[in-house]
Amino acid sequence: MAVTRADVARRAGVSPAVVSYVLNPGSRPVSAAARSRIEDAIRELGYRPNAIAQALRRSSTMSLGLLVPDLANPVVASLVRAVEDIAYDLGYVLFIGTIGHDLTREKKYISTYVDRQVDALILLGAHAPDLLATIARRGTPVIVLDRVEHGRGISTITTESVESSAAGVTHLIEQHGHKRIACITGPSAAAAGIAEDRVNGWRLAMERAGLEAGDNLLYRAADFTRSSGHTAALHLLESTDLTAFFVVSDVQAVGAIGAIRERDLFVPSDIAVVSYDGTETAARAFPRLTTVDVDIDNVAEWTMKRLIEKLKKSDTSETHDVLPAELIIRRSCGCDAAV
Repeated sequence: MAVTRADVARRAGVSPAVVSYVLNPGSRPVSAAARSRIEDAIRELGYRPNAIAQALRRSSTMSLGLLVPDLANPVVASLVRAVEDIAYDLGYVLFIGTIGHDLTREKKYISTYVDRQVDALILLGAHAPDLLATIARRGTPVIVLDRVEHGRGISTITTESVESSAAGVTHLIEQHGHKRIACITGPSAAAAGIAEDRVNGWRLAMERAGLEAGDNLLYRAADFTRSSGHTAALHLLESTDLTAFFVVSDVQAVGAIGAIRERDLFVPSDIAVVSYDGTETAARAFPRLTTVDVDIDNVAEWTMKRLIEKLKKSDTSETHDVLPAELIIRRSCGCDAAV
C-alpha cells in the first residue's frame, strides 16, 4: 500500500496537519525538533506527496496541453520540441496530442485536458473555436498558433505571412525575371489560417508585378507532406507553363524538387523554387532551399512568455501577437548564395 501523510504523522508523533505545514513551507511555523522527526519519517517510509492533490490546493497542476496536427512535419516537430524545452525549464509537464484534421479527436483531447485541469492550452491551428472560447471564459488561458476570430477570448500568436510570402515571390520576379510562378499549398480546410495568408502573399506579389495568378497556377494538395508536394508539382508541370514554384511549406517543396527531377529538369536552372517555414529540411535539401524563415525558437519563446504572463496574473483576456519572418536566400531560387 502507498504510504500516506497519516503514516508519516504517526511515525513522527505529530498530527497530519503538522506534516502538511512541513510539506508546504510558509503555511505555518513548525519547531525544529518536529520538522526533524517529520523529515526522518518521510525518508524512512519513502513517502511521496500526492503531486495532483498539492497542485489542486495551490490552484495549479503545473501542466499544459498542446495539440498539433501531427509530428511528421519537421516544422511541427521543431515547434513541439522548442515549447517542451521551455516548459521543462519552467517546471511544467507538457501533454502532447496529435489531431490531424479530425474535429472529433480535437474536441476529445481538449475535453480530456480540461478534465485533467491543465493550467493552459496551446494549439497549432484550431477547428473548434466555440469550445475553446467556452474554456477561455471559464478561466483557462488558450493560445492558438494561427488566426482565430477576435473577440472570443482566445489569444493568438502568428508570424506575418502575407508580406513575407510576397517578398519571396517578388525576389523570383525582380532578381531572376520569372513571370510564370505557380503556388503549391495545402487542403482547403486550412484556407482560413496562415497557410492561406501565404497564398495571398503569392497573389499579392504577382498582382503588383502585373502577372497572372489564376487558379491554373495554384494547386491545393491533400496535406502538407513531401508526397503531396510531389503530386502537386507533377500536376502543375504537366498542365501549365511555368518557370518557378512558390511552395507554402518546406516539406512540400522537397517533394516538388523530386517531381522536377523526374521530368529531367533542374533546380534552379530550369525551375526555381522558393518555400516557407525555415526548417532544417530547407537547409539540407539539394539544392538548399531559399525559404521564408518563421524562427521556430522565437515562436516558442513568445508563446511561453505570453502564457506565463497570463498564468501569473490570472489574466485570460485575449492577445494577438504577430511575429516577423525573414527571407533566407540559398541556391534553389537561382542565387549563388553562400548559405
